Amino acid sequence: MPRFAAPTSPRAPRPRATREALCDALAHWLPRGLCQLCALPSRAPLCSACEERYLGASAARCPRCAARAPCGACMLAPPPFARTLTLGDYAPPLDRVIARLKFGAQPALGHWLGALLGQRWAAARLPRPDRVVAVPLSDARLRARGYNQAWEIARGLAATLRLHADATLLGRCRDTAAQSSLPRTQRADNVRGAFVVRGRARLARVLLVDDVMTSGCTLQAAAGALLRAGAAEVAVAVALRTPAPE
Repeated sequence: MPRFAAPTSPRAPRPRATREALCDALAHWLPRGLCQLCALPSRAPLCSACEERYLGASAARCPRCAARAPCGACMLAPPPFARTLTLGDYAPPLDRVIARLKFGAQPALGHWLGALLGQRWAAARLPRPDRVVAVPLSDARLRARGYNQAWEIARGLAATLRLHADATLLGRCRDTAAQSSLPRTQRADNVRGAFVVRGRARLARVLLVDDVMTSGCTLQAAAGALLRAGAAEVAVAVALRTPAPE
């Protein structure tokens, strides 16, 4: 009579293989880095507690320039852009995040900030732009830094909203001194005529992105260039907004 082999039971997993699988599963869920502000474990640049505390819902802001309301300046002399969205104030401790983005060789921070801006833009149900552009750096500053922090933010925002980010539409036609090195009274003259539109902006709704807005002179000069080139509207999104001096 034919003989049949007795069924064999499956082998029990090796203890080492089981531990490795468990570690891989835990690594997928556990934080892999530290919060930029409190240094607690976090999968994002800011832990959920710090993000809620510093980038959560804030006091009312001027819809035109994102300064803390009330804003008499926009009533007396409205800027050329239609509206401004920001995540929070450029003040301690959030200023450390921008410093690491600009001077700490951490361009990924820009993409993360841009994604947050995109989520905030969608949640506010603001008009959908046709193009996303970044305030350009001068060639010398771009070579020295290796990347444009505003462009990194613009890329993250555009990806979140599924929009086109245009790296060539807006450029600089001359180098300028850093705005932060000048008193407010000289900043408008410093960037006047510094931007040029090198593509088709006619009838487009453009979203102009930068890392920080302080006096607004840089963004006003860039928005003015886009409007003169035929843009139908320019709106602004900045990661942080410098509070007005008390």
